[in-house]
Amino acid sequence: MSSELKLDYFTSDLHFGHKNVIRFCDRPFKTVHQMNEEIITNWNRIISDCDRVFVLGDVFLCPPEEAKEYIEKLNGYKILVKGNHDYNEKKMLWTGFDEFYKSLDYKMPDGRLALLEHRPVPDCMIDEKYDLMMHGHIHVAERVRGKKINVSTDIWAFEPIPISTIQALNLESADDNEFLDYSISEDGVIEISGKFQMEDFAGVAEAVFKKMSKLWPNRRKK
Repeated sequence: MSSELKLDYFTSDLHFGHKNVIRFCDRPFKTVHQMNEEIITNWNRIISDCDRVFVLGDVFLCPPEEAKEYIEKLNGYKILVKGNHDYNEKKMLWTGFDEFYKSLDYKMPDGRLALLEHRPVPDCMIDEKYDLMMHGHIHVAERVRGKKINVSTDIWAFEPIPISTIQALNLESADDNEFLDYSISEDGVIEISGKFQMEDFAGVAEAVFKKMSKLWPNRRKK
């Protein structure tokens, strides 16, 4: 790969090898082979080997050995932000990714700071240092919700999105009625109160689980 990168692109939820996603998400393909090939063709029509592509999770649902064949066909420098269907860092790098993260800060060319994660969260959970969040996970929803931009391939014609398109999107005002409060006591009791869109529930659940997991060592000692 050339040391001079041309452009950054974003996508997510490719679901290589996943036959049922065609039915679940009403994808316009007759077979999983057709889906795999069209995603690869679309990618390579747009991406050169000098470009970077940030994939925000859920790359494949097939044996890693099979997925490796697809990923190695894809042009560009490939950066993965782990999704709920992805394997660990060692396995995902082996399949053909150049970098692996669970969460990533991305400085946009216009100076804004974006949080890159797989699952969206309510705007009220996004740290104030971020101007926006880019995510996947939600296959059939708006491209923009509040401070969040959904890069799922299903809603972008199964093509990677250039950073210029991302920057041109108009973010919406946060919902002032949205909130989330939760706590976990030393006794392991979880209290949650909130109001947010159902598309953000998985992100909320993940955040609560992370906090809960930190308490498990102490709980096991009791």
